[in-house]
Amino acid sequence: MEEPKRPKLFVSHHSSKYEVALHVEKALARHGVDCWIAPRDVGPGEAFDTAIMKAIRDCAGVLLLFCSHSDKSPHVKRELILADSAHKAIIPLRLEEIVPDDLAYHLASAQWIDWLEKRDDSIARIAAKAHQLAGLTPPADAAPAAPAPAPSPSVTAAADDLHAAILSQAAEAPAAAPASVSVRTLIMVGLGLAVAVLAAMLFMRGGDTPKAEVAAATDAPVAATAAPGTGAAAPPASAGPDTQAASPAAPLPDAGPDTAAPADTAGPATARAKIPPTFNCDKAGTNSEKLICASDELAALDREMARAYRQLFNVAVKRRELLATEQRAWRLSVRDACPDEACMTRVMRQRIVVLDERRTEILQNRASAPAAE
Repeated sequence: MEEPKRPKLFVSHHSSKYEVALHVEKALARHGVDCWIAPRDVGPGEAFDTAIMKAIRDCAGVLLLFCSHSDKSPHVKRELILADSAHKAIIPLRLEEIVPDDLAYHLASAQWIDWLEKRDDSIARIAAKAHQLAGLTPPADAAPAAPAPAPSPSVTAAADDLHAAILSQAAEAPAAAPASVSVRTLIMVGLGLAVAVLAAMLFMRGGDTPKAEVAAATDAPVAATAAPGTGAAAPPASAGPDTQAASPAAPLPDAGPDTAAPADTAGPATARAKIPPTFNCDKAGTNSEKLICASDELAALDREMARAYRQLFNVAVKRRELLATEQRAWRLSVRDACPDEACMTRVMRQRIVVLDERRTEILQNRASAPAAE
């Protein structure tokens, strides 16, 4: 007799909560639910990022062990971005009585489950949700979920306050760079913005400015690069200080739907920025692309984003597929969700800081351990 199928949840957690993850897994197993937990379930010789992507794609949903550490963890945030991109439900299990800050955007519409009390009931609710997401019927010998008691007015009010706080945090992302950003990263971002301003000055000198001159100033490719996932990429237009001469140029997930070449034509009579973005404005289809094409500041940020992404792509040799997927997910779920120019300016600046900071981290790790990737 064939054994009944069991749903599997991807457990997203901070490393400090690894023992909690194992405890939750053991409890869920009694309800017929399996768990995928890193780093334990990464196969020998398997790339960590590839294993994460495959596990999220194959699991019924993502169980987030939410605490103050996971709220600030860039690795947890990337896992939630991948979950959003794969259209996987996120089940937040709250381990501490705090309100999300960095993860508020991804958890604004999630149904919370508290681990603070009645843990058996919490496990039963998670298991029921896992079977529902997988389209499976819980096994007959699974521990039954206790009927949820009617919440008291104080509990209802607390839940409403939590949800309102999450929505408020999601709507009010901080405009400044996070406190954890290093001085070196801020200096690099400042230099990058200075290069973007120089490119704008060169471009405004007139139509006789050679494209190669602009490309050299911005470190941006003149020729179109391949879209993520095609397996083809053009050589970089110029090698930055942190790139290797033989490294392929990074594909640009932020580019428009059909081309990544900068637009240098006047186009329609509609308002156009003087700085060309990394895509053809004549083919701009989304509201965010149209805003970029109409704003000098957004167009400069778009080019700066391409620079930051490409330089990170060149050093993240074993993580390029994950990086391309994450960047595409950010574009669709964060940038394109902005209703106006102010929101786009804020999230694009924040993303550039994140990309530059991750590149710096990789280079520092490589310098301290040359044999490690």
